[in-house]
Amino acid sequence: METKCKRNGCKKPYNENENNDQACKHHPGKPIFSDLKKGWTCCNKIVYDWDEFTKIEPCAVGRHTNIDVNQGGEFYQSKTVENAQKGIDNFATNAPQPVRKIDDYNKEEAEKKKLLEQQQAKVQKQIFVTPTGKYKCTNKGCLKEYDPNENTECFFHPGEPCFHDLKKFWTCCKVEKYDWDEFMKIPTCAKGSHTPKVV
Repeated sequence: METKCKRNGCKKPYNENENNDQACKHHPGKPIFSDLKKGWTCCNKIVYDWDEFTKIEPCAVGRHTNIDVNQGGEFYQSKTVENAQKGIDNFATNAPQPVRKIDDYNKEEAEKKKLLEQQQAKVQKQIFVTPTGKYKCTNKGCLKEYDPNENTECFFHPGEPCFHDLKKFWTCCKVEKYDWDEFMKIPTCAKGSHTPKVV
């Protein structure tokens, strides 16, 4: 009759008639889960990825046992220990691995870090100031220098310039011209706030 071994790193079924001193490869120590670190107290090896943790080779051999040798509390008391220990059991039996939640956590932390870096990069951008101390508007059809302390309106084209065959026009007002100078003189069709150039 087969019995499941309770040693960490093994957790395999065994037959007592075939049990011997070299049958069980296991970790005699406790699992470590601290922050993002993962490892075993017996191996003194630390990894950060869950898959790498499950692949740490057992560092001891001995007989299989059905006696719980992991009593006496966990090495690190953390909320992830219980789920991680269940994951070790499931890993040996090819059952669904709830510890994938740890991978999700690592992914979320990486995304938060990336978002923070992007926000910091945006903050570091500075508004372009002309030699006369004014801002440069980037709205199409305006492109004028303006004093940010003055409440001036911006007259611009919200659409895009279009050049088809010999025709020239704006998609927002569709006044067609053939001459470039006449195209440049097409009156703007919208007004609003200036948009400063950033560098």
